[in-house]
Order: sequence, then C-alpha cells, then structure tokens
Amino acid sequence: MSMHDRILVGIDGGEGGRAAIGYAADEARRSGADLWLVHVVDLAVATGVFYPYGYSGLANQIRDAGLTALARAEKEAAELIGADRVSTTLRDGAVVTELVHAAGDSTLVVLGDERHHSLARVVTGSVTGRVASRAPVPVVVVPTAPQAAPNTGTVFVAVADCDASTELVARGLQEARDRASDLVLVHAWEVPAVYYETTLGQLDAAGWEADARHRLMRTLDRACGTVPGAAGVDVWIEIRRGQPARVVKEAAKEAALLIIGRRGHAFPLRRLGGTGHALLRELGCPVQVVPPAAE
Repeated sequence: MSMHDRILVGIDGGEGGRAAIGYAADEARRSGADLWLVHVVDLAVATGVFYPYGYSGLANQIRDAGLTALARAEKEAAELIGADRVSTTLRDGAVVTELVHAAGDSTLVVLGDERHHSLARVVTGSVTGRVASRAPVPVVVVPTAPQAAPNTGTVFVAVADCDASTELVARGLQEARDRASDLVLVHAWEVPAVYYETTLGQLDAAGWEADARHRLMRTLDRACGTVPGAAGVDVWIEIRRGQPARVVKEAAKEAALLIIGRRGHAFPLRRLGGTGHALLRELGCPVQVVPPAAE
C-alpha cells in the first residue's frame, strides 16, 4: 500500500490518543487504509527551565516516554485492525509544524480533543485547532468525553456559502454513502444586531430562506454528479436563522460526524474561522475540517 493510503493518528499518551485510535480504526476498516501513529516531542517546550542543565539526560527521558506511549498505542491499534496495518513514528520539533508536515503523507488526520494529558502538551485543544487550520488533508477531531445525546448515525455538513461549497457537500455525500447514513446540510443566516431596526423590518425572511435553499439544492446537484453512489443517500436541507456556531451545534448535537470547511479566501488565508474553532471546542461528536479545494 502507498504511504499516502494511510491515516495519521496523533498520539498524546492519554485518552485523546485512545479516542483518536478508535475512530481512525473504524475509518481504516471502511477505507482499507493503514494507520500511522505519530508522537511529536517538542524538547524546547518539554525541557523548559531545565535547559541547559541536564538537558541531554532529560531529553532522552522525554523521548523514552514518547516511545513508550507509541508502543502502547501501537498495541491498541493492532488489536483493532491487525499489526501489519499499523506503523509508528517519533518526531522531534514543534508539534503543530510536525503534524502538518506529516499530514502531507496521509489521506486523513485524526486527533483527540483532550486538553490535559499525561505527556507534555502533545495534542491539546489549541494544537488541534491549529493543525486543522493548516493541514493539506481533512482533519478529524474526536471528543474524549461521552456524547450526551444519542448518536443518530447521521452525517451533518455545515454550509456557509450555498453557492461555493460543492466539494464540501461532496465530502459529506461520500461520508454518508460509506456509512450508509443520511446526510443533513445545515445553513445558518443572521443579520448583525446593529442592522436589526433598519433591515429586519424590510427583509422577506421566508423569501431569503427559500432562495438559500434553492441555491444549496443546485450545489447539491453539482456535488451528486461527482460522487458515485450519491443517489442512494437521503439528503435533508435545513436553513435556520441564528448565530452560526449555535445553530450548527444545536442541529448536529446527535450527529455521528459534523463536516465543516476552511475559508478559501480570508485572512489568514485558508484558515479556520471563529465558528470552526468554537465547534471544535464545544461539539460532542467528531468534527471533520476539510481544506478548501485547490484553485
């Protein structure tokens, strides 16, 4: 199998890594991909004030701890999909940079969202957001806490731009097809509070929502034309008024997976916006962040 036919799993030495392994193993069984477990040791952060006193010995101890975490994770992954489909790598350097670079040799990155780990800040909430903002392939952030609401098995896609989200919707169709589940497309709209008095009174909300639904249906038609088997997926469209993060969180509270996109044109270029970061922090289901399509 090609080195690119593998799923990168960030190993943190704690529950975040275990949750990521479980999710990635399910993905590997569906896709036939291998698992690549990566642990990054940032010695500049981990050694802190101890540098340069006893630096060499401390650095070796930290690397040994990382190797121990990888060995434990490798055993857990092998029990799920077989040892011949699992490989491991220990990398030195800045965590976000190393994971983003490694992502280029993968089809998917899976990270746990836990913010307190037994090892030194390998995958934290802030790290997951920054990796999801920069990786060249989709990144899934898996919650470690149990989901409060029952999982319906449904895939949700948060659509910000009804006209320019064909690739994002296509990704949702692929995930729903592979899981034999329904797909829900959610679009949220809101008028900023400063414009309430001058705009809301003149706004035809029903017409606005009907237009958004029509445009999103056209995008769905385009996406269906690019995904084999898409005709077998039941798709629902929800147009809701409200602050996007709140709307999506409420709509997807029972989702098996939420898919969101990165900005294609924004500053910083192609990064994850405030809504995306909020959903990574607060949602109780796995969230997949899809990079914008190449221009």
